[in-house]
Amino acid sequence: MHEFEVGDPGTDLGAQGPAAEQILRIDTGRVLHDQAQALVVTVAGEVDVLTAARLRAAIVAGFGKLREGEILVVDLTDVTFLGSPGLQALVEVTQVARQRREPLRIVVDNTRPVIRPIELTGLDGLLALFDTVDDALRPAS
Repeated sequence: MHEFEVGDPGTDLGAQGPAAEQILRIDTGRVLHDQAQALVVTVAGEVDVLTAARLRAAIVAGFGKLREGEILVVDLTDVTFLGSPGLQALVEVTQVARQRREPLRIVVDNTRPVIRPIELTGLDGLLALFDTVDDALRPAS
């Protein structure tokens, strides 16, 4: 079951003009899966110097929308490019999650261009990575 809360198109989440809005799409919605509940931030497009601030802002805003018992999941499976500013944004929001003691799970399809920069920089040891949203929603063992 999905309950979408897509942001107001007029809301500025760190966008730096129309180009940033065209190359990155971010949607936020609630997902109920078995007994897990999550707020999922779904990202599509390119995360680079123009769009990384929007990504960071959307994830930080997601922390503020979490209901009790929910986890925050960032779905990057539709990201076509992840540059160093995007990697930095993921590190920063992971640090925010740890400070807030909130779970943050990042979904990265292993066949996508997102996993390569994460692995090359060694961030796969820092970020909580999952192959699918369903995997991210499973209780930690």
